[in-house]
Amino acid sequence: MPKEMTRRAFVTTCSVLAAAPMVGVRAATAGGTVDIRQYNRRDWIAAFKQAFSEGDTVVVPAGLTCDNINTAIFIPEGKTLRIRGALTGNGRGRLVLQDGCKVIGEGGGRSENITLDVRGSDCVIQGLAMSGYGPVTQIYIGGKKPKVMRNLLIDRLTVTKANYAILRQGFHTQMDGVTITNCNFSYLQGDAIEWNVAINDRNILISDHVIDHIDCTNGKINWGIGIGLAGSTYDNTYPEDQAVKNFVVANITGSNCRQLVHVENGKHFIIRNVKARNITPDFSKKAGIDNATVAIYGCDNFVIDNVEMTDSAGMLIGYGVIKGNYLSIPQNFRLNDMHLDNQNLTRKLRGIQISSGNATSFVSITNLELKRASLELHNKPQHLFMRNIKVMQDASLGPALALNFDLRKDVRGKFMAKDETLLSLANIKAVNENGQSSVDIDRIDQHTVKAERLNFALPKR
Repeated sequence: MPKEMTRRAFVTTCSVLAAAPMVGVRAATAGGTVDIRQYNRRDWIAAFKQAFSEGDTVVVPAGLTCDNINTAIFIPEGKTLRIRGALTGNGRGRLVLQDGCKVIGEGGGRSENITLDVRGSDCVIQGLAMSGYGPVTQIYIGGKKPKVMRNLLIDRLTVTKANYAILRQGFHTQMDGVTITNCNFSYLQGDAIEWNVAINDRNILISDHVIDHIDCTNGKINWGIGIGLAGSTYDNTYPEDQAVKNFVVANITGSNCRQLVHVENGKHFIIRNVKARNITPDFSKKAGIDNATVAIYGCDNFVIDNVEMTDSAGMLIGYGVIKGNYLSIPQNFRLNDMHLDNQNLTRKLRGIQISSGNATSFVSITNLELKRASLELHNKPQHLFMRNIKVMQDASLGPALALNFDLRKDVRGKFMAKDETLLSLANIKAVNENGQSSVDIDRIDQHTVKAERLNFALPKR
């Protein structure tokens, strides 16, 4: 080795030494926070991939738009994306969240025509403004291979001018522990939240949402609902493995849509604290869905509590039907604290319409007040309790209270309870606009009948 160093060797050595601290700086940022502007702006896809490889948190700063996000970007496990500016695409782009991933919108951070695809546990989507009719849905939760995903938090989103906001396809996978809270959904073609064929899921909380102008104008069948949850095929024995179950829908304020809350083939659930206005057939006209603030089809063991409706269609609790075949009837449920005021409407809309039955079943209806709307019951559960009910309907629009228990000549009569039946009525007032009794009861043949404080007489058994 020579004792003297040439100039070229000296310069080369100095260059290496000068570069050494820079390597130390980059190493220090690895695992920390990186700014997407550090990377190639001409190819944001490549920039995000490199950024996530070097930092645990990637920031899109305010005032910056990362455009042309038109393919999948996989966020590595445990990494966070903080969006203070914007991400835009043409509808084909998606951010794939794996275990422990977070996408956080801050200070007006937004995405347009990009789907967030949840594929892992412990994921968080929070604080983001989302829009765009490019993708079918803004957030997708699916999976085609059996898998359990836990602890999903979706919170404080604003989703507007899009198709679906949140779409879950749950036939193959299981979600255990989902919290969807504090969102604002408006001007959507599809549903605000669609939890579809979610037969494996449990511990679902959907609460504190404002929903406005959900209106399918593109003719898509079954689009245009506020919040919808569905199991699989209807079955009157209500097997656990076919139902959507163990969920709560609470604190929902909705307006200007055809249906606000919708459950098909569900059990073990609660719907509470719903405020609705202008839920009418003026929306989603070609979607082929019933008009109701709350629509329940073929469900078992549920509670609906504290629903306030104004200038709206009321509630439909009905059969599970496929292609004209009546496959199941609601059973074992309680309705409490229902208020419907349609005094200012010039047309007739559904009041509260209930079908219930089965050999061993109960229905409890308490604390209802309907103004210019009807309460109708069809078929016969084993035990029916009705307490503290006031109903007023214009005489020209039909009876205020209709109890149609006699379906012996109807195909739906197969769901009638026949043994040890009980009818218990107390403190019920059903009148027309002039305060006169307004009741239609076809037949009373329950084994035990208890009645007190009624403004009408029951037909003789």
